[in-house]
Amino acid sequence: MKDNKSLHIFDGHPHKEEILFLSTNDIHLQSLFLKYPNFKPFKRKKGFEGLVQLITEQQLSVASAKAIFGRLKKILLVLGPEEFLKVDDHTLQSTGLSRPKINYCRILAESIISGETSFHLIHKMDDENIKKSLCKIKGIGEWTAECYMLASLQRRDIWPAKDLGLQVAVQGLKNLQNRPSEEEMIEIASSWKPYRSIVASILWASYD
Repeated sequence: MKDNKSLHIFDGHPHKEEILFLSTNDIHLQSLFLKYPNFKPFKRKKGFEGLVQLITEQQLSVASAKAIFGRLKKILLVLGPEEFLKVDDHTLQSTGLSRPKINYCRILAESIISGETSFHLIHKMDDENIKKSLCKIKGIGEWTAECYMLASLQRRDIWPAKDLGLQVAVQGLKNLQNRPSEEEMIEIASSWKPYRSIVASILWASYD
C-alpha cells in the first residue's frame, strides 16, 4: 500500500469520499488515481441531448463520436426533440451520423413529444427501472442506458460491464492476460461497490 499521505492531494476533490474508499480497498485503483489526479468524471447533459450524444457514441471511437456530435451541434444550436425532427436526413447524414442512428434519434424525439417518454418520471426512478424504461426505446440498449445514468444523472454505482474500453482498461489495471468477459467484469468490480461509477470514469480517462 502506498503512503496514504499522498492521497491528501484529493482533499479538495468533489469525489474525495469515493476516491479514498476505493484507494484503501484496491491498491491498483490507488495507483491509478495518483497517476491521473485531474481526471474528469464522464458527464453528459440530461434529457434528449444527452441521449442523442450517447447514441452517437455507440460503437465509435471517442474522437469519431466527438467530431460527429460537434458537427451536429453546429447544425442544431438547440438540440431538442422538436428541433431535431425539423432537420432532413441528408443534412443529418452530412455530420457523419448513420441512418440507423438518425432513425433512433427520431424515434426518441417522437416518443418525448408524444409524452410516451417522460424524463420527469424517469429521473425519479431507481437504477433498475431507469434502465428498463430507457431500453424500451428502439436504439437504446443497456450500454446507452447505463451511461445515461452514470454521465447524465450522476448515479454513483453504475458499471457498464459490456463496454470494450472499460474491459481493456481493466485488463491493464489488473495485468490480466486476456480481456475480461462481462461476467468477469462484474466480479472484479464487486469490491468497488457502491462507487463503481467513479471507477468507470477514471478507467475511461486512463484508456482514452
